[in-house]
Amino acid sequence: MEIEIRPAGPNDIPELARLVAGIAAYHESIDPRARFDWDEIRDAHNWLKLVLSRDHHAIWVADHGDGRLAGYLWVHLKRDRQGYLPRVKGYVNHAFLDEAWRGKGLMKRMLAPSYEWFRSKGIKVVTLTVLHRNWLGSTAWYKHGFEDFSHERRIEISPQAPKPG
Repeated sequence: MEIEIRPAGPNDIPELARLVAGIAAYHESIDPRARFDWDEIRDAHNWLKLVLSRDHHAIWVADHGDGRLAGYLWVHLKRDRQGYLPRVKGYVNHAFLDEAWRGKGLMKRMLAPSYEWFRSKGIKVVTLTVLHRNWLGSTAWYKHGFEDFSHERRIEISPQAPKPG
């Protein structure tokens, strides 16, 4: 079956919303620290309309026909306000393929037009974040040429107990 890689449109919103829930569920399944606001995830069909209308966001889909998507790649421009150069970078916000479609070169096919989109915006650097325990995703991004640049650290602090009066 031939997969069409194309920009997302309004008719894709139901499938995109399904895939947004899919990436959230996947992240929660691989790392218990990854938690999502499921009310917001369930509302994706509303906020995706706004995302698709913005000129600093772009989404590509892997369409396998009959209104079904195998996956998507959501990118946007990200302004740095900490003094790093370049001041505006490209950012891979979401990248997800249904399990049956992984390892078939679809993400590479979606990355190509995203790089052209970034170039059209004057972008020369693209970054992304990968969950530490997402070994499959991390390995895939290395294969696509991404390198380690910074490491985010995390600590969960519990509320402080009230001091006795």
